[in-house]
Amino acid sequence: MQSITEQESPSEEYLSDYAYIDSVRLSHYYGQLSKYGLVTQTKHSSKTSGKNLGKIKVKAVVAEGTGHLETGSEEAVELQIDAAFSRPQETLDALYEAGYIGDSIATARIGSLVLAKGHLSIFDIRMLKNMWPQIAEMIAVSETSQIVNQAQRQKAHAAKKKENEMHVGIISQVPHSVQGTFLTEEGDAWFTLQPEYMRINAEDIVFKHGSDLGGEWHVLGIVDALPDHLSPYSEAPARVNSEVESGLRGMLAMLRLVLGRPAHRYGITPIMIFRTMKKLT
Repeated sequence: MQSITEQESPSEEYLSDYAYIDSVRLSHYYGQLSKYGLVTQTKHSSKTSGKNLGKIKVKAVVAEGTGHLETGSEEAVELQIDAAFSRPQETLDALYEAGYIGDSIATARIGSLVLAKGHLSIFDIRMLKNMWPQIAEMIAVSETSQIVNQAQRQKAHAAKKKENEMHVGIISQVPHSVQGTFLTEEGDAWFTLQPEYMRINAEDIVFKHGSDLGGEWHVLGIVDALPDHLSPYSEAPARVNSEVESGLRGMLAMLRLVLGRPAHRYGITPIMIFRTMKKLT
């Protein structure tokens, strides 16, 4: 796939194999760009007609001769077209042609659209939701296994297990999502996915790939968070004047550290994730 600056239209030379399509957001964009609003179905009609010329011989009692006979035929075809299947590519083309899509995460403004290519990893964190007690036990065993004295090891293990259980009690109540990372030459991004918009099952990814999907992938998404060291909101905690807000900020920061976006990565909201299939000849 050519870069945005090199191609006339993103769909000229390839087919798209979609892994994720946020159909609701696409419909909102499509409705704003189309002068007809959101088109849910189109109709294509065509009609062909022809004429056949032939000779006819006429014979009567008083006269005999020949003449021409003209016959006609007409055929009409009407197709009902489901616009939902062509809308992703049409919307991508329209957004590109209207100048709304950038090609670099690093230079994108907050709230802007970017179409980037890179390497894709997807993690289904939902499978951990019921495993945290076992994970906490494994961590406690691992962190105390080097203590030689059995009595000291058991005491340290009990203390570590109690500490971990408190953390597990909080983490297990937090929504668990399908999330992923997108590594590009301009910067790395973190995102979450809504399972109903995925075109491949998260379970298939786990058992087929583990987490890293091979090949080059393209993501059309909204850049909605910068790495912490670039964020203009880094001074916000200093303006806190409520103990409740201060406490919540601390707790949410911990949860983000464990389950959320790493501090050095951009945050994006994917609209489409796809790879391209070019012609063989």
